[in-house]
Amino acid sequence: MKTTKIVTSAIVLTTLGLVAAPTVSADNTQNYTEKGQVGFVDSVDPTDPTDPVDPTNPVDPVDPVDPVDPGTAGPLSIDYISNLDFKLDNKVSGNTETYYAQPIKVKDSTGKVSERANYLQITDNRGTNIGWKLSVTQNSQFNNGKADLDGAVLKMSGQIFNSTNMDGTTTPTALNNGVVTATVGSDVDVVKAGKGQGMGTWTDSFGKYTDGSATDTSMKAVSLEVPGKTAKTANTTYKTDLTWTLTDAGM
Repeated sequence: MKTTKIVTSAIVLTTLGLVAAPTVSADNTQNYTEKGQVGFVDSVDPTDPTDPVDPTNPVDPVDPVDPVDPGTAGPLSIDYISNLDFKLDNKVSGNTETYYAQPIKVKDSTGKVSERANYLQITDNRGTNIGWKLSVTQNSQFNNGKADLDGAVLKMSGQIFNSTNMDGTTTPTALNNGVVTATVGSDVDVVKAGKGQGMGTWTDSFGKYTDGSATDTSMKAVSLEVPGKTAKTANTTYKTDLTWTLTDAGM
């Protein structure tokens, strides 16, 4: 029995020696503190237009009216707004008629040209997440250089938002059930991005373009109603300008 106890003790001592070995090596562990930092500056560069169907895809709008104006400078910017083309070959009518803006064309990075709904694009790179508001004013009635198209009413509706930042809580809100510019010279609110909404780049399409099929809502989303009693001159072009205003919701 005595011999057995001695052997057992020897085994225990040997085991303790094996366990203690890592403790000795831990005394040689070295520590070093790494520091990290990050900072930001305002993004003042214009943002290029993106595809309203696929916001990850940059596009070059092919505008039928005038050369596309460059977007405003950031960090809160109007990047693009499509010009409106109601066609130049509408027949003169003595009845009240509604004319619809044609879809626009965009060219992707491969040179492929596709049609899209009329749309606008806003970018908010301020980082404050306080939101913004977009409004529009029709500066004058459609005019051919000699006379107004009296009583003509421009309407925009069916707004569809898209963004790589869309997650169900960040989407802005369309105002006034679409845009109605019945009173020339009056400012009309179009989009409101509340706190925590509208960050990054957002497109706002008027209707959904689907090649003119039954599901296409863009073909009648932007309209111009001209009263039958309004005098119209053939072979002339009636024009107007619209001023879009983007404001800081925190102001």
